[in-house]
Amino acid sequence: MRFLTLMFSLLLLTATARAQSESAVRPQHGFTVLGEPALPPDFKAFPYVNVNAPKGGEVHLADIGTFDSFNPFILRGTPESHGVAPWITLPGGSGSGSSVGHVWESLLTPSADEIATGYCHLAESIEVPPDKTWVAFNLRPEAKFSDGVPVTAEDVAWTYRTLIEQGRPSLRIQLADVKDVVVEGPRRVRFDFKTTQNRELPLIVGGLPVLPKHFFEGRDFTKPLTDAPIGSGPYRITNFELGRSVTYSRDPNWWAANLPTGRGTNNFDTVRYEYFRDLTVAMEAFKAGKVDIRSENISKNWATAYDFPAVQNGAVIKREYTHELPTGIQGYAMNTRRPIFADPRVRQAITWAFDFEWTNKNLFYSAYKRTLSYFSNTPLAATGLPSPAELQLLEPYKDSLPDGLLTKPFTLPVTDGSGNNREQLLQALKLLQAAGWQVKDRKLIQANGQPAAFTILLDDPSLERVALPYVQNLRKLGFDVQVRTVDPAQYQHLTDDFDFDMTMMIYPGSDIPGSELRDYWSCAAGKSTGSFNVPGICSPAIDSMIEKVIAAPDRDTLRTAARALDRLLLWGWYMVPNWYTQNIHIAYWDRFGDPGIPIREGFNFDTWWVDQQKAVKNDQARR
Repeated sequence: MRFLTLMFSLLLLTATARAQSESAVRPQHGFTVLGEPALPPDFKAFPYVNVNAPKGGEVHLADIGTFDSFNPFILRGTPESHGVAPWITLPGGSGSGSSVGHVWESLLTPSADEIATGYCHLAESIEVPPDKTWVAFNLRPEAKFSDGVPVTAEDVAWTYRTLIEQGRPSLRIQLADVKDVVVEGPRRVRFDFKTTQNRELPLIVGGLPVLPKHFFEGRDFTKPLTDAPIGSGPYRITNFELGRSVTYSRDPNWWAANLPTGRGTNNFDTVRYEYFRDLTVAMEAFKAGKVDIRSENISKNWATAYDFPAVQNGAVIKREYTHELPTGIQGYAMNTRRPIFADPRVRQAITWAFDFEWTNKNLFYSAYKRTLSYFSNTPLAATGLPSPAELQLLEPYKDSLPDGLLTKPFTLPVTDGSGNNREQLLQALKLLQAAGWQVKDRKLIQANGQPAAFTILLDDPSLERVALPYVQNLRKLGFDVQVRTVDPAQYQHLTDDFDFDMTMMIYPGSDIPGSELRDYWSCAAGKSTGSFNVPGICSPAIDSMIEKVIAAPDRDTLRTAARALDRLLLWGWYMVPNWYTQNIHIAYWDRFGDPGIPIREGFNFDTWWVDQQKAVKNDQARR
């Protein structure tokens, strides 16, 4: 009896504490990870849009590859993802605009001009208690799916549970700190958290897509979706041919058209995507006027391929935008699950063979900078020697740390750009010999007696022009290296299954990184099919630093933990760092208007519109 009384008292105390916590919480119009949202509760629109932008017109865009599904949240199939992604994806994986999704929308929507901030969209308000043990969202009564069915709290909860149980494994990793989701009413949903240390959780769950439960009932969510989906966004899919084209049409009854998060955005009546298997063909389609706008991420093309008549007479505009975003890291990722890449000295030698200076000068027209950090273009990048605060974090792992990490700045070799990188190759050979490798009959032999052979897997033929000179340097060391280029669908399958040796990988940057780091570099992700831990990184020290980054309560603590993590990743030699730029290259037929307001993201196509007078004149010039 005393035990039952004690249990009842504990339950009563818990319920009372929650009630007091909830009563003390004030509903907010937005959420930011550190600080307060920049815009007031009564803001009318994002400051970088034209609220009077005209609606109308048709836009023709191009994508490379194919698709056989409209469900981008599962492993199976090759998805058409523009329902949740920007119309134009920029180099490095960043998007052209952070406004609401086109078909699938979320409770919060980010601002293109702020850091780690979400404003209420499907949600009318957000509530976060001081102890950060939960977050609640109150949905807007006007929020509806495109078939007129209201968006409810049950849709939110069903989406979360479905994505956790049947979605991509990376979603489970990022949402590992969510304890449960509770429907507290038709328009109120609460997420309970396992920890108070993950400051980004309200933004993560608020950014999840909200899918219509009634549409997916009776369907196998794990199978590719071949029907046009129902969403709550400004566009509906009105026509498509799997693998070849898809047409998005603006919903004239979109419920959020006059909300602060929707006003001045999504101005095109029709957006049609044509899929091409080859970049060259896509470029020719643009030159012929079959495609209206393109983002150019090949520096050689930007320097030499835009000399056709339409550019010369002004019918096509070339513009360069500068962004202030983190650039993350791009590089050749070595699959450490393969024995050939098990030794970090071997990975360092392979890195030493890459001649960035020659590549940048001869292939990129000196357009890029060398990446020297996993958090490049941010204050989180490690520089110089570790600070006392970093040393304190790394001290428990000092016996397992690479030689030099605590006592030397991280550096990469710098050549004279002549193509004669003999000194760097000699250093690479010394590293290989230290690992027990040797050259026999001009062939490199591993310590286990096996030939040193591997394949670089690519999904884009344009990347071969960079890979092949690199392969020549590796062959000078005695490596037997091949390059294999496959179509995007096959590439996705191979990388999801970690069935490759080396591949080009991009980890997008973040000003305030959070639980996505678990999916990038944690031991758990390295063992999860479909995760983004492509190199197979597994280190207790890295796992610990990831958690310290996620839990950092302020910018100083975050900066210290991120720099310590950066050093561990760099000195692990998991990737051959490539290059980055702060410039965005956009070419378009002169038929658009745009707000003309500089933003942190540099470029935001979701705020553009078709200028009818320009369009008439420009369309005549294409004939």
